[in-house]
Amino acid sequence: MKLNVACDLFIASCKAQNYTEKTIQNYESFLSRFVRSVGNLDLPELTYEVVLEYSVMLYKRSISKATHATYIRHVKAFVHWLEEMDYIDIRFAKKIKVPKTPRKNVHIYEDDEIKEIFSAIQIMPEWLRYRNCLIVALMLDSGLRQKEVSLIEIADISFKEKLLRVHGKGNKERTVPLGNLTMSYLAKYLKKSPHTSKMLLVDRTGDPITCNAIKLFINKLSRNLPFDFSCHKLRHNFATNYLLDQYDRYGQVDIYKLMVLLGHEDILTTRRYLHMAQQVIAAKSSISHLDKVLL
Repeated sequence: MKLNVACDLFIASCKAQNYTEKTIQNYESFLSRFVRSVGNLDLPELTYEVVLEYSVMLYKRSISKATHATYIRHVKAFVHWLEEMDYIDIRFAKKIKVPKTPRKNVHIYEDDEIKEIFSAIQIMPEWLRYRNCLIVALMLDSGLRQKEVSLIEIADISFKEKLLRVHGKGNKERTVPLGNLTMSYLAKYLKKSPHTSKMLLVDRTGDPITCNAIKLFINKLSRNLPFDFSCHKLRHNFATNYLLDQYDRYGQVDIYKLMVLLGHEDILTTRRYLHMAQQVIAAKSSISHLDKVLL
């Protein structure tokens, strides 16, 4: 079997397992580049050395360390699948090391910066401003991804309970809370909007807003702010602040509740937010020994 045929079978397997469209597109993109680079080998010719040489070649390209790691991560998943399907005899997926990437703390917005975000949302007519404020609030106060925001239907909202049913990755649903500010923007948007639709968020013509439209709005808003701003950073701020607020109120954090609210399947994915929150907690509770000695 040729390498490109195996890749096609792997993509078909991903589709059969109901992977998200974005995940499938990523595998198609990264694996096609892998095949073009190493050549359309027969599967017995695919070895650890081939993947290693590919990884070394990537170091010579002007790509970030994070992108390099993403390339190799997708190739490793593919090789692991080949092993599971017994398409290759030599087992080497475990030998493939995904390059380490520098860990940078995501900026946690100060109170004044959060106010500045909403103040920067200026658009007419008024109902569009309320809509855009609602988009930001859903990400910052409920931890939604931009795709999840675009998929909200009116029927997903429990106005009495202040809860929202979210259509997450892999068609998995979860329930998240809605804060009072979010509910306020929601009410004003629904009252002022001239359009009716089963979808919550619509554009000027009344058509459902797309995920790309949300991305463009966030990118445009970021250019008017003096600090880093993105959909990912809004979600990360929600997660970190959720843990910090829990600690302030209860003296402890519950990472498993956060895992449920974020829609993660693996607790290890959620732990990266715990790491940041613990840094803030440790810094705030620190006692300066130098001050104690000299002051």
